[in-house]
Amino acid sequence: MQHPNFETQHPLQQDEQETGYDPLQNYYNRNRDRGSLDSAVESTFQSYRKEWDDLFQNSNYLARTRQAGINGRLRSSRFRSVCWKLYLDVLSEDKTQWISRTKEHRAQYEKIKETHITNPRKAAGQHDLVVNNPLSQDEGSLWNKFFQDKELRGMIKQDVLRTFPEMLYFQEEDVRTKLTDILFCYARENERLLYKQGMHELLAPIVFVLHCDHQAFQHASETANPSEEMKVLLDPKFHEHDAYAMFSLLMETAEPWFSSFEREVRKGKEEMLTSIPFARPQDSGPSVAIVTKVNRIQDQLVKKHDIELYMHLNRLEIAPQIYGIRWVRLLFGREFPLQDLLVVWDALFTDSITLDLVDYVFVAMLLYIRDALIASNFQTCLGLLMHYPPIGDIHSLLLKALFLRDPKNNPRPVNYQFQQNLDYYKTRGADLVNKTRASTKAAPLNINKVSSSLLNFGRKLIAPMGGGSSGISPINNEVISAPPPQAPVPRPLAEPPSCTAPSNTQMKSQPFPQTHHQHRLLKSESLPQPQLK
Repeated sequence: MQHPNFETQHPLQQDEQETGYDPLQNYYNRNRDRGSLDSAVESTFQSYRKEWDDLFQNSNYLARTRQAGINGRLRSSRFRSVCWKLYLDVLSEDKTQWISRTKEHRAQYEKIKETHITNPRKAAGQHDLVVNNPLSQDEGSLWNKFFQDKELRGMIKQDVLRTFPEMLYFQEEDVRTKLTDILFCYARENERLLYKQGMHELLAPIVFVLHCDHQAFQHASETANPSEEMKVLLDPKFHEHDAYAMFSLLMETAEPWFSSFEREVRKGKEEMLTSIPFARPQDSGPSVAIVTKVNRIQDQLVKKHDIELYMHLNRLEIAPQIYGIRWVRLLFGREFPLQDLLVVWDALFTDSITLDLVDYVFVAMLLYIRDALIASNFQTCLGLLMHYPPIGDIHSLLLKALFLRDPKNNPRPVNYQFQQNLDYYKTRGADLVNKTRASTKAAPLNINKVSSSLLNFGRKLIAPMGGGSSGISPINNEVISAPPPQAPVPRPLAEPPSCTAPSNTQMKSQPFPQTHHQHRLLKSESLPQPQLK
């Protein structure tokens, strides 16, 4: 894919011919055009090299790189994946170790893949055929392991097939195979957690960012000889290896959000939850980490920054688990178009590997639509939270999150509010409630699935003993994905990267223009979902 700085006009295209004919003109033109081509090629690599030097060749490079990430300046960067590796500790701060660390991670993945992706047919002659046959139930049988692996891979592949369906890149078989292999190897390396639905949506943006940087590197390397660091770090042959390393380190933080194992509430900040008089059942005793997290965000942060909004959500009995688990687990992957999502991830990763900023982005998102939420009933609120409206400038949301966390060291951002026209969200909320009323049987409780069971769970946690007086339940059997309306908001000034993805924040004149970005909601991992028309 061409970089925007590269000439779009063919360098050999002839200018308008003058009257008359000079037999030497073609010779002069050919030399002149070759010179302009060389100049354009050299300019392209110089631009590429300058960006590398600006990011990584300064004595205080790490602080400058982090500042670029938090300020949204990586939107059009050709080295975003290298920055993410730094933020996630895939690369060390010492640049002299970059090449050796990269090779270690790649060798480790080769070993993991060789261990877990096996073919029992090739090993059949080397083992006892009494044990190593397709009917054996022995734990040591390669065939027994093969059939178990096939079932796990099938479940992963089912989700991979639904990854970013609006993007052609993720429909390529080679890309799907990479995603499946990475997730399978991670599951086998983490047998206690295995694979949980939603992990594929944390991996996909990482794979895409690496792909974009590889495209830019290949284009630049055609024009000049890149440095050894560039050659090693951006080698397209190790796309899958690098993606696994980045995903594994990201999951070190995100793993508790996917785990269904109960844990004791930790001492420290979360101790407040169990010391509150008349605490709700979900606030005391063993808890699932993700439930504790979203409850704490609403009960402490939202209450601190907007007591009116907090009381309104409680009055409507909208538990944070209903929408918040998906927001946190996928790092807001379903709430923003991909280009904006990458800017959000830039800020989350550069801020801290522990992803502390997630809590404040969560609150900033609620405050963006707070007037609409407060003015709405249960149905419309549910529609707004489950189909989050588009934001014109995603960086304004991040500035708000930084200000909420540390108002002394971050400037107060300009007020931004959702331009209200709630008919769309009223309809979406009504759809959810109508599906609930049509349901005759509640889905079994499984905290790992963001589906009807999640809504059931959230409703149970906050419902009074006698049941709600409204008689309306937010539980739905299946959340139908639909494109949300567009608000007429200006685009940020930053240029899109050379490797582009669809965006749903283009400026339109109508109050609800059509959007090219299909918002995707998590489906059950056990059943294939029909495509939307």
